[in-house]
Amino acid sequence: MATALATMGIGGTFSLHGRSDARATEAQARSLAIAFFRSQNDRRYEVTCRLLSLGFIRTHALRDRQTCTAVMRIAFVWSGRIDFRIGIVTREADRVVVNALADGAPGRLVFVREDGALRILAVQDG
Repeated sequence: MATALATMGIGGTFSLHGRSDARATEAQARSLAIAFFRSQNDRRYEVTCRLLSLGFIRTHALRDRQTCTAVMRIAFVWSGRIDFRIGIVTREADRVVVNALADGAPGRLVFVREDGALRILAVQDG
């Protein structure tokens, strides 16, 4: 998924109670995936970085979310608008995976629970 996927990863677990909870979690992941791409298109990188867990931030050698925001502003200074489409949402053990296309390239946003919130664990190509 182009530059959006080249920069993102995170940690945490969660459990679901019943199918309605699973559907609600999947809907939330879909909504957060949309927010992830829109925040980049709107150049609101502080929002993008809030969607990432502290585990993601540490894994990518960023001190904190403020550093994440600064790095994204620099990394995406010349980037254009990302055309995206959200696809199916699936469960994989303790993770929720949102399939998407970004600028025509397939990818996946992997979500987990961290500190009670659904956060992006990884952004993967393919």
